[in-house]
Amino acid sequence: MKLRILGSCAGGGLPQWNCGGENSVRARDGDPTVPMRTQPSIAVSGDGDRWCIINASPDIRQQLTAFPGLHPRPGTRDVPLDTVVLTSAELDHVMGLLVLREALSYRVLSTTWVRDMILEHNSAFRLLEAAWGYAPIDRPFLIDRAERLEARFFPVAPKVPPYLRDVANSNRETTVGLRLTDTDTGRRLAFVPGMKSLDSGTQAELEEADCRIVDGTFFTWDELLAIRPDAPDAVAMGHLPISGSGGSLEKLSKMPGASYYIHMNNTNPILDVESEATQQVLAAGVGIASDGLEVEI
Repeated sequence: MKLRILGSCAGGGLPQWNCGGENSVRARDGDPTVPMRTQPSIAVSGDGDRWCIINASPDIRQQLTAFPGLHPRPGTRDVPLDTVVLTSAELDHVMGLLVLREALSYRVLSTTWVRDMILEHNSAFRLLEAAWGYAPIDRPFLIDRAERLEARFFPVAPKVPPYLRDVANSNRETTVGLRLTDTDTGRRLAFVPGMKSLDSGTQAELEEADCRIVDGTFFTWDELLAIRPDAPDAVAMGHLPISGSGGSLEKLSKMPGASYYIHMNNTNPILDVESEATQQVLAAGVGIASDGLEVEI
């Protein structure tokens, strides 16, 4: 199985357009130790020829332009894209679908909750309704034409996106992780870009994977307070922090195989490649995803 990180930063990317925080200022100024990053999305392939995208970020056009593996064949609109899989209804996971609206040669798959909430409450997305299917939690489904990549949604601590809080209640399908298995090799990827807590089921999925890509939104529970004194903490925003007792790094460092953080908020110190926080993560044996990173699983 081949993996490409299309975008590695949380909503807004780096620099975020309306943020004057240190990381955004340095990225905007071209500081090489704080490189620019786009919003979160990955691409996976069983053979390196055809690909599936997991979460379609608002920056998808820029990400596809930067990745030759998903370019159309010259003189055609034949893009080697089979499926776009969504793990939540968060805007930084779904807005890219509107960029991909020009052709529906691919399909969209999500849980029923994610599909229904987006289509019922956002009329622009109904352009995609004919191509949008759904899959239940804990049941396998194939995502590529070669039928090599088997996917399975599993529940994580639910979080209703802010734009849906007045019209929707959460359930097991609101926020999910994704297990991907290469049926030729048996190798497994676990993808959890949003994680409010590390419950026993989620931990088991991560431990059983050969490679895991995990929510790294905040390094500490209170880092937003440095910019906004009235800001909520990390868990209140639906994200388990990396550091500290009970943080995700403590658990990931003990898991076999490869681990990477993704979905870093623009305030996160691990976006500075020379920071102490970055060195702490790397010393624990955990990687930090960057735009364009390619991994073979």
